[in-house]
Amino acid sequence: MPIEGEWARADVFRVLRDICSNENLDWPGMADRYNFQLSSLEEPRGVVPIVAWHGVFEQVAETLGNDAVMFDLFNNIEIGCFSIFDYLFSCAPTLRHACEAWVKYMPIRSNAYRICFQETETSAYVEWPILEGRGEWRQNMFARVGWATQQLEHSLNMNVPPILIELATYAPANTSAFQKKYQGRLKFGAPHNRISFPRALLSRPLRRNDPHLYEIILKSAMSEMESFDRVESPLSRIANEVASSLSNGSCTLPQISSKLGMSQRAVQRILEKEGTSFRKLSEEIRRSAAERYLRSTELPMKEIAYLLGFSELSTFSRAVKTWFGIPPRKVREAPTIPVDSICGPNGIQKSA
Repeated sequence: MPIEGEWARADVFRVLRDICSNENLDWPGMADRYNFQLSSLEEPRGVVPIVAWHGVFEQVAETLGNDAVMFDLFNNIEIGCFSIFDYLFSCAPTLRHACEAWVKYMPIRSNAYRICFQETETSAYVEWPILEGRGEWRQNMFARVGWATQQLEHSLNMNVPPILIELATYAPANTSAFQKKYQGRLKFGAPHNRISFPRALLSRPLRRNDPHLYEIILKSAMSEMESFDRVESPLSRIANEVASSLSNGSCTLPQISSKLGMSQRAVQRILEKEGTSFRKLSEEIRRSAAERYLRSTELPMKEIAYLLGFSELSTFSRAVKTWFGIPPRKVREAPTIPVDSICGPNGIQKSA
């Protein structure tokens, strides 16, 4: 059953462990460092904390000495590794149904975020939100993109479907076969984590669809939904709303409370229960976003300051120096800042 706080399904660790079975990976050590139970990997509905879900991928990539390896590892796994969630997509009637199923049934995978699916006049996209303040998510996102692209390739019966992949992080130092396959269609340093494709593909029948089988799959997915929280974690809802509101200047407690449809006191009670406050939460998220923008993009300092809600570049510079002990340009040039300096061991930093 789900643990308290923000969680994600543990089966992704089992898959990672199995495809890296010949590597010298210290799973007991990672379980101890990131505070999860190794036994959860074998449980059909086991879960791990979201900060572990991110951190383990970073550690594995570092151990393997290849910061692009997750693309290939997860672009080549078999359909069905993630149980019913795989079949919700691959066995759907059309690509539109498949994307809608991902959105609807995301609560069986995690309570920390929701996938967004949107259509425009000419295109459509699936987007994963940027989870600020939960540690480095870069390698985990590479794995998710590799897996999601494989779903598209398989379901559409195309070796290289006409998609555009955008990632809100910097390009890896290594080069994967996946990057070569999608050369020209893979953009780093983007403002979002998104896969876009022509809208015309949405009505395309998927090759594995069977109406009777899909009805069984949907019933099974609904049954899983009943075993997990249907509603996003309250702390996640607040944190994600703060992160998305930074650049439009509406990141005060009254404004965030209004957007969430909650009273200010209700928001404060949730944060107090988590051992933090609105001021500390928003500060941690802004600090995490600053580190990401400075290290993962080439955006001008003035634009980063604006995206973080600072009206003056000088105010932004002082804040960065307070957070990291060095000015913004030094953060951009410096070696990687340890995750623990950005967030606490449980993700979003709590008060002492």
